[in-house]
Amino acid sequence: MTRKTLPGVMFCVGLLLLLTGCSFEPPLHVPPAPPVAAYTAGSRITRTASVKSLGDSGAAQHFAYGRSITSDWWKLFQSPQVNALIRLAVAHSPTLVAAEATLDEAHQNLKAVQGVFFPQVTLNPLAQRERQSGAAFGGKNRTFTLYTGTVNVSYAVDIFGLNRMVTRSLQAQEAQQRYAVREAFLTLEGNTLAIAIDAASLRSRIQTTRRLIAGQRRILRIVRRQYQLGAGTYLDVVNQKSQLAATEATLPPLLQSLAVARHALAILLGVIPSQARLPRLNLRRFRLPRTLPVSLPSTLVRQRPDILSAQAQIVAFNAQVGEAIAQMYPLVQISGDIGFENGRIPNFFNASSVIWNLAASAAVTLFDGGTLRARKRAAQAALRAIVADYQTTVLNAFAQVADALRAIQHDAQTLAYDQQAYVAARAAWRLAQWQYQAGAVAYVTLLTAEEQYQKSRLAVVAAQAQRYKDTAALFVALGGGWWPKQYGSTRAAATRPAIPAPTAKPVEPPAWAVKTKTAGRNGQETANR
Repeated sequence: MTRKTLPGVMFCVGLLLLLTGCSFEPPLHVPPAPPVAAYTAGSRITRTASVKSLGDSGAAQHFAYGRSITSDWWKLFQSPQVNALIRLAVAHSPTLVAAEATLDEAHQNLKAVQGVFFPQVTLNPLAQRERQSGAAFGGKNRTFTLYTGTVNVSYAVDIFGLNRMVTRSLQAQEAQQRYAVREAFLTLEGNTLAIAIDAASLRSRIQTTRRLIAGQRRILRIVRRQYQLGAGTYLDVVNQKSQLAATEATLPPLLQSLAVARHALAILLGVIPSQARLPRLNLRRFRLPRTLPVSLPSTLVRQRPDILSAQAQIVAFNAQVGEAIAQMYPLVQISGDIGFENGRIPNFFNASSVIWNLAASAAVTLFDGGTLRARKRAAQAALRAIVADYQTTVLNAFAQVADALRAIQHDAQTLAYDQQAYVAARAAWRLAQWQYQAGAVAYVTLLTAEEQYQKSRLAVVAAQAQRYKDTAALFVALGGGWWPKQYGSTRAAATRPAIPAPTAKPVEPPAWAVKTKTAGRNGQETANR
């Protein structure tokens, strides 16, 4: 290299380094958080109504705006059975296994693509035995052995940032899958708690219905006795039988719903329904959270996994726009081979056996019928669609929080009215029974009071369960608890500290989850759950 050519070489190297920093990725524009201070219209909700006669289930709830939600938010319901169910679900749910496997797939795909930023080195040893015909050069036939060993080094010079755009897109896709794992955990926790509340509510409704059936049977005996004594009519007996049968007909659907709820819980735990070991959930053992932390609207977009996942999608599609633009420019690659070639192994590493080559290539599309430009415009359109989807996700998130806040407020009011109706209906039913036995009122009056009492009692149970469910829905709508930075992509990092890692010992089932066997009447063993 002469002094005259040195400045030109330095200029080319500098230009190459300058172009390597080029990037055609458009500026990233993520829509900002909605500039609002409240989720609902009108005055801010500070507390709900209370029903003192119902104890804890009728307590008033206070909204603590701006307070962070604990990561184990479901423990606010103070149900050891629910806590155990959620731990078992997190430890054994196949849904989480699938979500984590998808995350690992995205991570490995990212690592595979990142290898393009390093030189690719390939070793190519070769030993060949060859016979050449002498007719080709006017001599005798020749047979010889040739040993060759080369090292190939190739490097794709990312002048226009194509590889960086592909990597950035995959990085965003990995982040999206990480948020999908968080969303899977939150969904599993929320569904487990909601179905547990449903099961407890159904059990309470079944118990209430059975008490109502027992009471109606007592009334039927009284009506029959009065008919036999001539103090009543046979029509009264028939009407009471009809009322009893109608109440009894409501029991099988409740039992079916309870069975479906228990089967759903079993699936969440990752076991076959016939092998599930579930507790007998009781609605009275739940505790209604008195203080409800509510994240501010400005922090909701940084807490809900689905919103964070939508943000990651914007980053990925934004990088894909830059990728589509970079594909319209030349692709530069440098490659070279160096090695040894000789017919004898002892002379293989002699200086005279050295072989090498160096090459540089640049591929550019001169004409493609508008394919690359169309791909660029398609990527830009896809980015606009993803941004619109993100805005829809944010709007739906705010709507879900607003719905949950209003639902909690209205649930308390509904429970208060249902309890008032129940107290009045119970008093009216008892009074109607006394007056009917004394002959002061007709049987129709007793029948009407009895029917109203039945409906009011079931309404109270349903209203109590709805308060618990909507409270849980608020926590889920807010995105659950805060996810510390140290949480990673593995189950041990994404789960709570109380949940063991897959390599740890299996989760021990609680006492209520252990099957015991007792001898049945026929001497066979029967399982008690």
